[in-house]
Amino acid sequence: MALITPTAAPVIQPSSQEIINDFWKANLTPAEAATKPPTVLPSNIYTQLVGKHTPKGDISGQCVTDSYEEAVKECIAKVSAIVKECRRNNLKYTDPHFDLDDFQYCLTPLSAKDDTAASTPENTDDNVITYDVTQKATSTGAPIFWGNIQPASTDAAAAPVSQPACAKRVGDIFEKPQFFIQKDAHIKDIRQGAEGDCWFISSLGCLCTDEKFPHLIEKICPQEARDEKVGVYGFVFYRDGTWVSEVIDDKLYLSAPDYDDCDDSRRSVWDRSHSRLDPEVSREEYRKTFQTGSDALFFGSCADQNETWVPLIEKAFAKTHGDYEAIDGGWPGEGVEDLTGGVTTEMVSADILDKDQLWNEVFLQVNKEFLVSAGTREYGHPDPNELGRQGIEDGHAYSLLRTVEYAGQRLCMVKNPWGETEWNGPWSDGSKQWTPEALTTLNHKFGNEGIFWMPFEDFLRRYVQIWRTRLFTPEWQVTQRWTTLQVPWSGDYNDTKFEFVLSKPSTTVIVLSQLDTRYFGGLTGQYAFQLAFRLHKSGEKVHIVRGYSSGDRSATTEVDLEAGTYEVLLQISGQRDSTLPKVEDVVQHNWLSRREKLMRIGLSYDLANAKGQIDEAASAVKATTSSGVTTTVMESVAPTAQSVASVNAAPSANYGTDVATETAPNDVAATPAPAPVTTVEPWNASCVVGLRVFSVESAATIRVVKPTAAVMGISMTKLDVDDPEKDVTDKAISTT
Repeated sequence: MALITPTAAPVIQPSSQEIINDFWKANLTPAEAATKPPTVLPSNIYTQLVGKHTPKGDISGQCVTDSYEEAVKECIAKVSAIVKECRRNNLKYTDPHFDLDDFQYCLTPLSAKDDTAASTPENTDDNVITYDVTQKATSTGAPIFWGNIQPASTDAAAAPVSQPACAKRVGDIFEKPQFFIQKDAHIKDIRQGAEGDCWFISSLGCLCTDEKFPHLIEKICPQEARDEKVGVYGFVFYRDGTWVSEVIDDKLYLSAPDYDDCDDSRRSVWDRSHSRLDPEVSREEYRKTFQTGSDALFFGSCADQNETWVPLIEKAFAKTHGDYEAIDGGWPGEGVEDLTGGVTTEMVSADILDKDQLWNEVFLQVNKEFLVSAGTREYGHPDPNELGRQGIEDGHAYSLLRTVEYAGQRLCMVKNPWGETEWNGPWSDGSKQWTPEALTTLNHKFGNEGIFWMPFEDFLRRYVQIWRTRLFTPEWQVTQRWTTLQVPWSGDYNDTKFEFVLSKPSTTVIVLSQLDTRYFGGLTGQYAFQLAFRLHKSGEKVHIVRGYSSGDRSATTEVDLEAGTYEVLLQISGQRDSTLPKVEDVVQHNWLSRREKLMRIGLSYDLANAKGQIDEAASAVKATTSSGVTTTVMESVAPTAQSVASVNAAPSANYGTDVATETAPNDVAATPAPAPVTTVEPWNASCVVGLRVFSVESAATIRVVKPTAAVMGISMTKLDVDDPEKDVTDKAISTT
């Protein structure tokens, strides 16, 4: 009788389509599973209260000035309390939260590499994480980076140093310090220092010449919110749709060290050249030479040797963002928004359709209806033979101060935040176009102070991007609403949308924003987003207008609307950079070595993300892969140490990587090995976004409209297939 040997079951390999389907299901979080950004700090009562009291449902608006007035009152109250305490103790104010003597805290972000970390007792693990990458909340994908600092001097001894040498109080630096010398800020006061914040300094310049809204600088530094004898100064800035207050002391960074801290070579040269003087006189001469007046400051300064408003505003702006590094590089239009509460629209010079219309509607309204700033491109090679292309620097931000039509010419008055280096083409200082009559009519004087005139056509050729910021008078109302959205990998229109109601016809400014990540540098994670939107009349498929990206954090549009209900369809495009540190890595890396810094930046992060409300009822969404594996996506919470460890220990299964599988025993029929369906790092991008609607006299009402369970998972793009422009135009503009 023949022995029948059972044959092994045939191995059925998954098809190519099944492998691809399983890969996408494992690597892409379902779009309907909105996840909260992680909470950085331990259970924090203040953060919880902010989250619980954030308005939900339909949101009504308020006057645009209400938030500002509240912030000013808060700022004055803070300063008043500090002044009383300091006078009682007979002490000048020292800011415990931003003391410039702590160089690491005030100059170094959380994500910076810590050279000492590996040698500390807490970091004995060979796998300790350090970071070479410093995150900046700026245009990561654009070829332009508006952060130029002062050009290096040809004199090696005068070349800028890499960091400040020491910090001293205003009274020790200036002989007769005054916040404002002429009782108000002037455009000629402003000079950029060693910080790469020309985008911010140029924004300050825009505020100095406005005609319809005078004293804009005074609005952000109210006179009642400073005591120069005590050394305390209060300021207000605009952040994520509301005004916030900040208080600082009067310490400022200097470029030169104290006499006793000089290195031997520098000190010996000074001593030899002043050997005939009494030693005390020599020391005093050293102080007057290197550590006295505006020229001694490391960062921004005023042109007058005793004026202080520029460096103090810059310091307050740095503090409110965490450190000086946080304000290195940025978009000029966003700087004007931060200082005024206005809304910026970005224009690309090469894309202007009608230059006459641009001149009449925008340029002739400079410092009347709008503030305007501009930026140059970064060229592919240096220009060693002259200071910039005809005096216009590469990759640099400028302020547009004034425009006129004179002698048949369209002329623009421009400010370089350096306070020097000017245009040397037509209508530059000393050029043949200037006559005594022109100098008198345009009220211009020659001088290398960074202020110059140039023709409109040359302006458009030299400046590749222009930012027009609209300012709002008290008759404007503003309504805002925030939420958290899951951003699909494809970057298509989101299923969640905003809806707002206008009770009266109005000129309407619509702003879709994400959180200003500059306030929590190092904790921004690996995802960056670009925003765009479409405005529809409710129930209508054809859109009224699109809102395009204007800098890193917003998309805007301005349109006249009738009374009615409108829908804002959101397009959020995400990009992940795996070279940047994850939030949980930064927390673990800094929680012992930089606790105070992590607490302050972490609180700023947590409070900002508390704005974004999501549907708390959605607990879990299940998705089954074609190979039968079920995954559950839960609302994210702050990761525990155990969960982080288990994720880090999980085997990698990225596309193109071999994955180890168990081998079936010899006496058991082999079963097909399942295709890899999980990865350590799936796409899981959540973004907190907010809609602001500005309207005249009557405020809008905003609500968030989420898809019902019946339509979850259906992309808005499936509803818009008849729109031939949508895919190419929206995506191209949103990533410009």
